Amino acid sequence: MERTGGGVENSGADSSLVVWSLLTFCLLSGPATGDQHAHCSEFLCLSHPSLLVRLLSFSSEQGPCGYPIDLPPSGLPSGQGFPPSGLPSGQGFPPSGLPSGQGLPPSGLPSGQGLPPSGLPSGQGLPPLPPGLPGLAPGPRAWSPLSPTVVIVPGRRPARLQPSWARVMAGELLEAGLVNVLVADWLLPPEQEITEGARQVGERLAQAIQTLLEDQDSSPELFHLVGFGVGAHVAGVTGACLEGTIGRITGLDPFSPLFSEADSSLSLDQTDAQYVDVIHTNFNPNEPVAPLGVPRPLGHVDFYIGRGYQLPGCPQDLMKREQYLLCSHQRAYRLFTSSIRSSTSSIRSSTSSIRSSTSSIQSSTRSSCPLTAFPCQGVEDFQRALCTHCHHPGLNICPQLGYDISWLPPDRPITFQPLTAVLDITATDPFCVTPFLLEVHLEGNASLEAQLFIQLKGDVSKTPVMLVSGPSLMQFEPHQMHQFMVSVDPAVQEIRTVVLHFYSQRLLYLAWRKTRIHISHLVLTQLPRHQGLVSYRTRSVTAVENQRVEVYLQMEE
Repeated sequence: MERTGGGVENSGADSSLVVWSLLTFCLLSGPATGDQHAHCSEFLCLSHPSLLVRLLSFSSEQGPCGYPIDLPPSGLPSGQGFPPSGLPSGQGFPPSGLPSGQGLPPSGLPSGQGLPPSGLPSGQGLPPLPPGLPGLAPGPRAWSPLSPTVVIVPGRRPARLQPSWARVMAGELLEAGLVNVLVADWLLPPEQEITEGARQVGERLAQAIQTLLEDQDSSPELFHLVGFGVGAHVAGVTGACLEGTIGRITGLDPFSPLFSEADSSLSLDQTDAQYVDVIHTNFNPNEPVAPLGVPRPLGHVDFYIGRGYQLPGCPQDLMKREQYLLCSHQRAYRLFTSSIRSSTSSIRSSTSSIRSSTSSIQSSTRSSCPLTAFPCQGVEDFQRALCTHCHHPGLNICPQLGYDISWLPPDRPITFQPLTAVLDITATDPFCVTPFLLEVHLEGNASLEAQLFIQLKGDVSKTPVMLVSGPSLMQFEPHQMHQFMVSVDPAVQEIRTVVLHFYSQRLLYLAWRKTRIHISHLVLTQLPRHQGLVSYRTRSVTAVENQRVEVYLQMEE
C-alpha cells in the first residue's frame, strides 16, 4: 500500500526503527488505567508467566466480567500428557493455572481477597453450570452450538496489563444480540520469541475450538475470530490448523515487527478462513518509529485507514509519547468496536455460513453510520480522487468496514479477487465520514502553483479548514479539471457555502501582483455515485492567490 507522496516504507529495512517499536511493545494491549470495568480480574496476571492459553466466556446475564472455560482433556492432543488445566505436565502448575509455591488458593487468585473456589468475586450468587457442556463458564445461558460465535484474540501483553478493550468489545457484541462471545486469554514468558509464541498459542486455541466443535456438534463456519496486533497472527495460525474452515477472521492492524521477516505460515493470510478481512491503521511510520501494523495486503479485503499514521484524533508530536506511538495502531480495535455499536439491534451472522440452517440468523442489518471504503490501489490515488467508483471484478458494491458484512456476497469460497479499499475517518466515535468528490473546472489564462484549502459551511455547523490538494504544491492550469476527495463529518448537513483558499506560499503584499484563478464551475458530489445522492454546484468564481473566497452552493438531487 502506497504512502501519500511516496512509496511504501519497509518496516524491516531500518533495524533501529524496529527497536523503537519493540520498546513500546509492552503497551500494545491498551491503557492499563481508566478501565470502567476495573473490578473485573478475569484475565491472567502472573508475574512470571509460562505459556498459558484459556478461553473466557462473556454473557449479558453474568455482567461485564468474563468467566474461564475449563475445557475437558479431549481438547488436547493425545500422548502429550496435558492435564485438564491445559498446561504441559511437569511444569509444577496446579489446576488453577498458577505456579506452585506462591501461596495461591485453588481459585487461581491471591489469597486474602475474599474469593471463593470458583475464582469469582464472592457475593455474586452465580448459578450452577449450564447443562450439556462440561466445564463451561458459570452462568444461566447455555451454549448455543448453532449460533454464531465470536472469539476475540488480544495481542501480546505484559502480565500486569489487562486488555480492557476486549472486554468492551465483548459487551458490544452481547448488546447487539450475539449469544456466544469468547476471549482467548494468553500469556507468554518474557523471554519467549514472539513469532514462535504466536504459533504455539494459535495451535492451542485451535485445539480448544476443536473441542467445542466436537463436544457440541457445532460448525467451524459459525466461528469468527477477531485478532488485534499479534493476536491477528494467532488467529491466522488457528485458522490454518483448522484447514481454513473457520467462517471469518478479522485482523485488526496485524503486528508487523518480526512477523514481516518471519515464515509466511506464521502470518495471517486469506487461506486461513472462508473470509478474511483486515483493518490497517498504522501501515506508515510514526517517525522515528516504524509502523506497528503490516503494510501489505493479507486478506480477501484489506481496509486502509487515512494516511496510516497520525490518524484524526491522534497526537501529532511526541509530547504525549505513549499515545503518539500507539494511537493509530489501537484505532483498529476502536473502529471495529464502534462498527458493532453503530449497527441495529437485529443481528446478522458475521460468519456468512453456507449452511442453510443458519440462513434464519442472517438479516439485512445496516449501520446507521457506515464506514464505506472505496476499492483503490493506494492512498495517494484515493486522495487524488482516482477511486470514486465501487466497481471491482466480481463485486459491484463498495465494501464497508466492520462487523456487519451484509454487503458481502454469500458465496463461499469468495468469488471476487482480493481487493484493497481506502477510507477516511473522523477523530471520534463513530468515526464515519460523508465522502464527497470535489471537481474544480478552471478557465482563463492564468496558472498557479499552490495548495488548495477548503471549508464547508452548513446551517448550524461547519467543517474545519481542510487541505485537499496534498502536502505539496500542485499546478493549477487553465482549461483543466482538478478533482479531490473531501471527507466531511456527518454532523455537517445542508451545506450552504464553500470557502476556497489557493495558498501559494509566496509573500505578496501588492494586490495587483497576486494571481487570479477563474473557475467556470465547481461541483461537490456525495459518494458513492450510484446511490443517487445530492450534489452541490456553483459557477463563475474568481479566487485570488492567498486570499479566501466564500461562495454559495446550489443543491441538486
